[in-house]
Amino acid sequence: MSNAKKWLIILLSLIVLGLIGWNLAGNDTEAPVNNVLDNAQPNYQTDDSVTFVYNPVGDLAYKLVSDKIDNYTADKVTWFTNPVLTTYNEAGVPTWTVRSLKAKLTNDRILYLYNDVQVDSLSPDSQLQRISTQNAMVNLITQDVSSDDKVTIIGQGLNSTGLKMRGNLRSRTAELIEDVKTHYVLQKEEQKNESSK
Repeated sequence: MSNAKKWLIILLSLIVLGLIGWNLAGNDTEAPVNNVLDNAQPNYQTDDSVTFVYNPVGDLAYKLVSDKIDNYTADKVTWFTNPVLTTYNEAGVPTWTVRSLKAKLTNDRILYLYNDVQVDSLSPDSQLQRISTQNAMVNLITQDVSSDDKVTIIGQGLNSTGLKMRGNLRSRTAELIEDVKTHYVLQKEEQKNESSK
């Protein structure tokens, strides 16, 4: 082997060793990979979804149907378009439907409902039949419901409006806080009794 070939092999070996050392030291010229999540874009989306949530015992707690879901992992927020929430009692019987045009579910299981919120009882014997407002909040764990907007409550024999409402779907209660106006409606049986007197 000639002397020039030996020096060429030694020089190329030194260059290769230098490049390996450079690479192992992390001094490559490529831009580092950015692992930051983009909050402007959802991490995943889905259309026409049905979500079932079960309690720790394994019974169905609620069902959430939505036209579209946008999940933002960094903010721990999920947005729903045209959501319909159905709650269930311990016996697995549906008790309420809650609907709106938009909703936001936070990591602490609070569902914020926006635009044309309507809460309907599925129990015919419930004194409280319907709650209507523009914006509301439902705690999916305790089933507490509240609104700081104008609220209309329709029940058996009454129609009430007011500002700010607090209630609980599980106990079938709702309380209007301010500017309450209630109209009582006589039932047909009561009207018959009044006319026969």
